[in-house]
Amino acid sequence: MKHRLILVAASIVCSSLLLLSCTGQPTPESTKTTTSQMPIQTAPPEPVVNPSPASLGPLKLLKTSPEKGPVGTAFTITGDGLPSGKPVDFVWVTYDGSFATDAGPENVLFLERKFISKRVPLGKATVNAQGQVTVNLVAPEDYGEIHDIYAVVDGQDVGKAGFRILRTVDLSPTEGPVGTPITITVKGIGWKPFENTMALRYDNKYTGFVSAVTTRGTVSFQVRAAGPVGKHVIQLTGASAATTYLNYVQSPVGYIPGDFSWTFTVTKDNGPLPLTLDWPDASRVIRLDNNAPRTTSTANQTSLDLLAVLEPASGPILSSTTLHASGLTPGREVELIWVTTRGNRLSPTGWSLTEIPLTKTTVAQDGSLTASIQVPDDLGGWHVVKLMQDGKVLKETPYYVERSLVTVMPTKVKVGETFGIQVKGIGWTELDNTLVVNYDNAYTGYACGFSSNGDITLNLIASGGPGTHLIDLYPTVYRAKGKVPHPEEFWNFELPQLTALQDHPGLTLGYKLPIFRLAIEIIP
Repeated sequence: MKHRLILVAASIVCSSLLLLSCTGQPTPESTKTTTSQMPIQTAPPEPVVNPSPASLGPLKLLKTSPEKGPVGTAFTITGDGLPSGKPVDFVWVTYDGSFATDAGPENVLFLERKFISKRVPLGKATVNAQGQVTVNLVAPEDYGEIHDIYAVVDGQDVGKAGFRILRTVDLSPTEGPVGTPITITVKGIGWKPFENTMALRYDNKYTGFVSAVTTRGTVSFQVRAAGPVGKHVIQLTGASAATTYLNYVQSPVGYIPGDFSWTFTVTKDNGPLPLTLDWPDASRVIRLDNNAPRTTSTANQTSLDLLAVLEPASGPILSSTTLHASGLTPGREVELIWVTTRGNRLSPTGWSLTEIPLTKTTVAQDGSLTASIQVPDDLGGWHVVKLMQDGKVLKETPYYVERSLVTVMPTKVKVGETFGIQVKGIGWTELDNTLVVNYDNAYTGYACGFSSNGDITLNLIASGGPGTHLIDLYPTVYRAKGKVPHPEEFWNFELPQLTALQDHPGLTLGYKLPIFRLAIEIIP
């Protein structure tokens, strides 16, 4: 039986026409925060205020000044005709953004991005004897574009205003040698189509896309300085489904700030760079309960009270882990089975779960069991180790196979020569069966490791002038199964997600997908 995990489901609620008075533009709205590279303050953390119908007469139109600005902008709301002498709560309309997925034993399906509307407290004031109110507020860190603000008296909406959050982008540093990490921080990315992604170009070559679905419109990411000594142009622009929208300003959403550019100066080339992996911050990876739905887990366990855990619970192929169990029948033999998948997406037979025997061991007299296990050379992602006795599954305990770099060979080549990259631990779900390749910050293509049991071996050809050249391997999403009428509701797939360490759909299912930072040197 398939186990389903629907992380979120809700409809997008559009902003009211009343907000047009704030900006004169078509509407938009907002949600939550955290990043792996910098602390981000979320929108007001107070309890959610549930919407309630107005019953004290028509809503009063309140005035906002200024009507728009970046995160942190101070603004004032004023209004009259309100119930005199009453305390007023001002609430901010925002969204909780997340990714809808469907996790089962054989696969994880990526469905779509979801945004659930909610209202959070923003400030308080008191109506004077003449029915007038004035309150000073600050735009919270949230999704970009228009947000409704309601004045609430005695639990009822009595007035309405709005504020428009504008995008801002910071880049640092602006010079350094080849390979310098360049940090780009964006605030005010929206939640609607054409607002919720941006695209990065380096020297007019597409590098990848930026999203902030689960980080409430704020995200920070890095690219590396590439190319010969001299000046290079970096552009972060508006996007349509993750790809660069070159004449964005002529579109119906051209009012959104979406064209940011910088000049980066490569000062020198210090030669070959170390090969590294950038991992998601642990705080961004959701820690799943052992019984949570995940691939290879069927939960057909006969001894739910039996305790079993693998330590460590994750690692690369061929690494060691130790199974600790208790509550077993003393002196009985237990067989340990590794559960994985075999097959591919292209053949008519598809794929299915496969069991691989690991070892047999005998339970100690106190009912405990300790067994060392070598992780198989296998697909990446979530697997389980089954404790079997007399043909019955006593317990399943999960293990996560991480991606790992095997080799980059050779690292010194001439133009036109071939060099190889081998990566292990690639998964089979729509979230982790592929990765994408950038060469000197230019998107090159994608690779899949499903039918090769987690192995990706790339043979690339060296190009460019003498010196250091960068290869970056990014997580991506293979495809989606959602039923959304307009394709712009999705992003395009098999593209570099530059913000994957903070905003990849797999993070909420415990997937730890790194960015590989590699390099070669072209010699004369």
